[in-house]
Amino acid sequence: MALVSRLAAELSVEHLDRAVLDVRIVTGSTRELARSEYDRAHLYCSPVEPQDLLVRHPVMLRLVKQFSDDQCNFRLRRGEQRGPRREGCSIGEATTALALFSHEANPDLAHRTLEDEGRQEIWRNPSSHAFLTLFNDRTQATGVRIAITFRRSILGVLEQILRVRSAHHWHLLEDAPDLVVWAVARQLPFDRLHCDQNDPAAPAWEEILDTEVPALTRRTTERLVRAYEKLRSNGVYKKAEVRELPYWHKLLEAAGMSHRRESSPPAPGNP
Repeated sequence: MALVSRLAAELSVEHLDRAVLDVRIVTGSTRELARSEYDRAHLYCSPVEPQDLLVRHPVMLRLVKQFSDDQCNFRLRRGEQRGPRREGCSIGEATTALALFSHEANPDLAHRTLEDEGRQEIWRNPSSHAFLTLFNDRTQATGVRIAITFRRSILGVLEQILRVRSAHHWHLLEDAPDLVVWAVARQLPFDRLHCDQNDPAAPAWEEILDTEVPALTRRTTERLVRAYEKLRSNGVYKKAEVRELPYWHKLLEAAGMSHRRESSPPAPGNP
């Protein structure tokens, strides 16, 4: 059954139409043995997931090569680990980072990528708007690394803030950190994320990271926390609620941050 499941996902309909499936019904004294082995089959089967099919996608193959040329690991396969400290980045982290810094007018796509289930749904359909927003002909390994680096940096600033201010509504930073990342990204030139670094129009990313991101993150954090205080004027904090997408919309609207940067063009690669 594992073989049938794998081939059904990998082969074309035309090929499967020509296939012959041999089904044997076990009877007699061996029936209980066959049933026992069938019950244990899940111990030996690894069902195909959308991530497993990414190894054939041309954009992914190009990114793997670009990362390899830069001597950086890009973990595309499930369970893939390289190096004692798992240096580099994974396709999961790359998907989330690119979604947070995409040109979408709202955080819906970014929110979907925070859990593996949402990422798998995006990877399932390479022709969908969501997939093409993140991985298209203009997507470059350098841009992926920039998005990941900025996300890690912003989350690092939030950790510093939480060491000092962790009471009351400041718990928002712990329970919805990527909401802050998305809001900060709206104020950065990520419409040029995948620019060639030799292009005069390419932003000075290292300078922005060092001189602008810490202060910008703190200002954005203040705005979101103040907005949350207004929405929860009775002082009641609902931890699960702030992790949900509808509440992200409410917070961004209350903070006056519900629209993307006006200079951002449509996402490249989309129809």
